[in-house]
Amino acid sequence: MRCLVRCCLFLIFAAGVMPLAAQTHTDSLGGYLKLLRELSQAGNYEQAQVESENFRAYLKRLQFLIPARAVPLLSDIYRHNEDEKSARIFLSEAVRDARRDNNPETRAQLLEVLVIAFNEWEQPTQALACQQLLAVAKDSLAERDRRLALRQTQLQMDSLAALRQIEIAERDRYIRLEKERAFMLTGAILLVFIGLIIANMKAAARWRKRLAKKDLELEFLRSDRFASTLADPIAPVPVAEITAAPYERTSYFVPDQQPREKTALLIEPNRQIVLYLKSLLSDRFDVETAGTPAEGLNMASNLLPDLIVCDAVLNGKTGIDIARQIKLAERTNHIPIILLTEHHGNEGKLDALRAGADAWFNRPVLNKDFDGEVTRLLEARKEKHEAFARFLHLYFSENRIALDDPFLSRSVEIVEQNLSDPDFMADELARKMQMNRQHYFKKLHVLTGKEPMQLIREMRLEKAKALLEKRAGTPRAISELVGFSSAGTFALAFKEYFGENTLLLQNEVRRP
Repeated sequence: MRCLVRCCLFLIFAAGVMPLAAQTHTDSLGGYLKLLRELSQAGNYEQAQVESENFRAYLKRLQFLIPARAVPLLSDIYRHNEDEKSARIFLSEAVRDARRDNNPETRAQLLEVLVIAFNEWEQPTQALACQQLLAVAKDSLAERDRRLALRQTQLQMDSLAALRQIEIAERDRYIRLEKERAFMLTGAILLVFIGLIIANMKAAARWRKRLAKKDLELEFLRSDRFASTLADPIAPVPVAEITAAPYERTSYFVPDQQPREKTALLIEPNRQIVLYLKSLLSDRFDVETAGTPAEGLNMASNLLPDLIVCDAVLNGKTGIDIARQIKLAERTNHIPIILLTEHHGNEGKLDALRAGADAWFNRPVLNKDFDGEVTRLLEARKEKHEAFARFLHLYFSENRIALDDPFLSRSVEIVEQNLSDPDFMADELARKMQMNRQHYFKKLHVLTGKEPMQLIREMRLEKAKALLEKRAGTPRAISELVGFSSAGTFALAFKEYFGENTLLLQNEVRRP
């Protein structure tokens, strides 16, 4: 039993050591050849010959065959030292190793370099002998390749024959399966056809209802109530001068303030289309209209609406240019735009891309599709609000995420720089952003869902929590550091925002 255990251990050890030893010998050969190459390049051929003798002794001691890449290197060293005798001995040993080599590939490589070396030393007889041996080695390689190719071909033929036998054996069953599939396919086609007929009938009923609704709308527009309105031409609205409100050092943040009514701006010269779009938007927005490009740009800059619907064809300037100007202006680039175009398919999409619009519709607009797109844009705004809330929550932590909006990045940077100032209010933030207070309030609320004073307050509390978790000081000192006038106010605001007491949080952080 002990002998068996020893044998197993010896085999395991040998299996691990043999690859390591082979790798060591390979590295040693590479090191010798590298040294000889460096000495030859440096012109130190005397020392190179000494090292070449050591290299040959190393090969003989370990009974290694002379590698093919060593033959031209050592032959060059002997030629520069004019040592023909050593060169002949070395080449004779290389020929002997080539005859001993059982691998036809390495034997052919060695014989090829030997033919070149013998020709360089002007020994045509030995070169011819090596050439003959090389031809035999190449024939062996070709024969081996042919045998491998023949074996692979035979294996493929055997595989094809086996597959053919399986196919013949299951032919009857395969035919039955095909018949069953044909019956199943026929039944499926009949079911699909019946389903299409039913769907067509339902769709026809829906379209009849929609057409009846459109007829009622047209009758309503043609009635005497709107006759005078439709007969009057569109009068241009004078552009009002924009006067900035005087700067006041007061806060407009009211925690219990009701959400303001959303505003939609229609830039459309056709009154019929305006009336129809108003009927689609009036349940969600306070709708304002503009009939000219100048009026539309002015109202977009002053009102900062929550949605703009612009016609692609306007008087004097295309709606694409108007939409592009709105998207390029920093004041209004956050407003979603729906472009109405006469083009279909890719051309309509190209118009929207050129204008930078968020959505596009070709006329006539279907109320269901239009309502769905408006809903999508409003949902996208909510997603932006949630993303900014996550950004604010992680802003003072090591896991801070990037913010790709320059307006929001600048706002957050200014607030962070003034957190320790208790007199820093919303008006000061709007002034540093070089915007009117009302316009800054609207844009910030659209992008984040927060008012300026709410943003300042939440950033102060988030900073305070980060400092408490790092044990950067007492709650009183931290409250002063983040701009609270008193520790009591800070504690109440902290508990209201995070739902926990500052002292409890500090004690939890101090626990080991």
